[in-house]
Amino acid sequence: MHNKLVLISIVFIFLLSSCVVQKMVKGEYYLSQEKYGNGIRYFNAYIKEKPEDAQAHYYLGRFHLAESHFKKGLKHMKKAVRFDETKVDYHFWLGVAYSENQKSADERKSYESALKLNPNHLKSRIYLAHTQMESRQYDKALANYSFVLNRWKDEPGSLYNRALALNKLGRTREEKNAWKEYLDFYPSVSMSRGAVDHLNRLGDFSYRNHLIGVRTITLRKVAFEPFTLKLTKDSQNSLDFLSTVLINTKKVSIYIVVYQKNNKKLAEQRAKTIKKYMIGKHKKLSSDRLKMGWFGTKEKIKVGKKQFKEDESVNFITVTRNE
Repeated sequence: MHNKLVLISIVFIFLLSSCVVQKMVKGEYYLSQEKYGNGIRYFNAYIKEKPEDAQAHYYLGRFHLAESHFKKGLKHMKKAVRFDETKVDYHFWLGVAYSENQKSADERKSYESALKLNPNHLKSRIYLAHTQMESRQYDKALANYSFVLNRWKDEPGSLYNRALALNKLGRTREEKNAWKEYLDFYPSVSMSRGAVDHLNRLGDFSYRNHLIGVRTITLRKVAFEPFTLKLTKDSQNSLDFLSTVLINTKKVSIYIVVYQKNNKKLAEQRAKTIKKYMIGKHKKLSSDRLKMGWFGTKEKIKVGKKQFKEDESVNFITVTRNE
């Protein structure tokens, strides 16, 4: 009799776990394929029979949020957490649902609940930090972004917002390093331009934004080995990217402008070296699209109301139509 009861229990557990797995497979499939309407129909039918099934409400909440049905998404996420408080993801997505319904206090509590269950749930920590930034709790936000980056070193939102938190806290030296770390990972995304603006305001021009035609691109500083005409490896990468942009941007020509304090001859040689590298490496780039200019002075760079001077620098300027 005892063995029979054990066998029945095992069968019951197997059937229960199979049902859970089946729902998860269905739910993840509809999410990954963006078939949210199909998912809503499937799980609506399911909860008619089992209205207290937390997993079904979780997926319904996810589908409704994806379809911008924010009130319905919140309703189902609340039920998911009510019927099963042990799932970290349920608390996290409840926070997202509160966010979409402009309930910031409840949003934060949901992320905090998720982190009580699992302090290493990085998405909850990131989103909690975002709410702390919005409420000007910069110290707390910084601590959370730093926690994430110790485990996920290239998480873009945390990299960017850590630098921004340092900016708000007036920790200039650390801020400068943080912007450069972000740009080292993400030199060519839309947020890069803002990061460069912040960095340049601090008087650091290791990255600069350049207007090429109608497009603004971010480049790491083009530089040479000291007292030579040898481009650094990073500079070659920047010139390769610029060359590709020019090849794909028809009818745009640029000036290569080199500044070198007290050494106009070296500035001229470096301008020629840059042009030679670009047309030598990229055969589709014609020589007449690269004009040159050089000066034996510092470059004056205006950033907002401030003006900086660089002893040696390279700038790229789009040729105007009448030139």
